[in-house]
Amino acid sequence: MATTYRAAVIGRTGRGNYGHKIHRAYEGMSNVQVVAIADPDPDGRQQAAKETGAEHLYADYREMLEAEHLDLVNVCPRQPDCHEEMVVAAAESGVKGIICEKPFARTLEEADRMIEACERNGVKLAVSHSRARPDERHTKSLVEQGAIGQLQVMRGYGTQDHRSGAQDLIVLGTHCLDEFLYFAGADVAWAQGHVTQDGREVGLEDVREGDEEVGLLAGNRVSAYYAFKNGVAAHFESLPGRKSRGDGPAPFRVELFGTEGIIVVGESLSRYPHGLWTPWRTDGQWEQIILEKAEKGPDDGFKLSADGGVALVQTIAIELIAAIEEDREVVNVSSGRDGRAALEMIMAVHESHRQGRRVPFPMENRENPYETWRREGGVPSSP
Repeated sequence: MATTYRAAVIGRTGRGNYGHKIHRAYEGMSNVQVVAIADPDPDGRQQAAKETGAEHLYADYREMLEAEHLDLVNVCPRQPDCHEEMVVAAAESGVKGIICEKPFARTLEEADRMIEACERNGVKLAVSHSRARPDERHTKSLVEQGAIGQLQVMRGYGTQDHRSGAQDLIVLGTHCLDEFLYFAGADVAWAQGHVTQDGREVGLEDVREGDEEVGLLAGNRVSAYYAFKNGVAAHFESLPGRKSRGDGPAPFRVELFGTEGIIVVGESLSRYPHGLWTPWRTDGQWEQIILEKAEKGPDDGFKLSADGGVALVQTIAIELIAAIEEDREVVNVSSGRDGRAALEMIMAVHESHRQGRRVPFPMENRENPYETWRREGGVPSSP
């Protein structure tokens, strides 16, 4: 007899809401019943209940975890200041699996405690990163098949709108960094970052509380270099003033450069048949790769939603349940460890700027680098 999972959703309407439709991750799945919603906002609770069919509504998620016998919990708020307490509480309540919105946490200390709680309690943990999208999964297969030869360099760009720089890096750049990890198929060996505000080096006077409760940050421009253990290199940057004004594609994307081709993953998926793009070549053209938006699901004809945002989290839910049933790690979407690895890449940018040198992984400093800098004082060290 097939298992039916009891799921619940935690949201905070007005403070991160329900992330990128994570509360709808089990939509249409016959093996999952969303039974409860926790949200301190009564209107938010009612709307989420309407969208999920949940009958039991709570203002306090801790009360919900105690009252309900749950298998799955989705931690949905976009703002990460609450992620640690919610994930740890869910893990200790006896659930089998958790989906957590990105950014995963505010600091590596928080991420460490979240992962430790899940592993200690045998809970599978997934993070809502975009590597679950069909185009990114297809790109991974192309890289593994050698479609662009040997992968050498990756480049990622944030949205570079009003959130350019450090805010862009943690809120949306986390997707790009997770893609780097996914496509490279290796851990980062070291990283180096450069952070500026209006063209000058960031100093202690520039440190502030980030928007969306992400913790301390600084700078409206960040540039980062990552060296992976398998020799692949990656660059990420977020610069002010680059956001498309409707006359072209948004800059938010990842570019993969191999010995025999280039792949760009962004608003569309494209491939070029040479390792270096040269505008005057006549023997190579960009090819746009079109994938079906809906793919067949598990075993009962279930299909992913035509809504790309819902389909993304459905894909994550399918993999999470498979990891539970097969008693293995989450491998085909972003796991908790992957979420922490992307966060480490973010923190390394600021730690590198603070120290004025490249930072080896795993990072020794597990707190926010600007907390350390404020406590120790001074200016960025010379390289």
